[in-house]
Amino acid sequence: MATADWTQANIEKTRKPTCFLAALSWQYPNEGVIKINTDGCRKGEDGRIAAGGVLRDSFEQWMRGFAVNLGVGEVLEVELWGIYLGLKIAWDIGCSAVVLESDSAIAVHLLNKNVEDLHPLAAMLWGCQDYINKNWVCSIHHVYRECNMVADRLAELGSCLELGLSTFHDPPDSIRSLLSEDLLGVCRPRAIV
Repeated sequence: MATADWTQANIEKTRKPTCFLAALSWQYPNEGVIKINTDGCRKGEDGRIAAGGVLRDSFEQWMRGFAVNLGVGEVLEVELWGIYLGLKIAWDIGCSAVVLESDSAIAVHLLNKNVEDLHPLAAMLWGCQDYINKNWVCSIHHVYRECNMVADRLAELGSCLELGLSTFHDPPDSIRSLLSEDLLGVCRPRAIV
């Protein structure tokens, strides 16, 4: 019996998961809702981190963008900073309904549950949750990077800037082609398990 269990367990481990190719693209939010896309990046052996994000309305009109060089840190930390800053900017400019998308499944998962005091990023998570729970309609979702390319590029831009936050009332030239692709609904392939 134990041999059969061991054999079955090893077959399960070696069996390759079924994969399919999906065509993914940025999706417009519902009318009256502002979509926030955020991302973070970590560069080099020294652990330099930066985040970026974009706020767009249901007509895909640019409302605000940001890029921030945060110095040195960890990947999850920078993803949460991106989410925090995206929510803060949306709140500060008076948005009443937002949907935030991040390609960090871990950050989204942590924000959708109660965080224990002992979590090393508890203060950052609580800061994000304070914004999520403000007097507005707010939801947080995971998306694949292929649906989050503008935020990804803004995070990369942040890694090239001086320390601190830069906000953009107009899109930087380096992301205009990606904005056009989103507007046109250009799909990007991704293998999904």
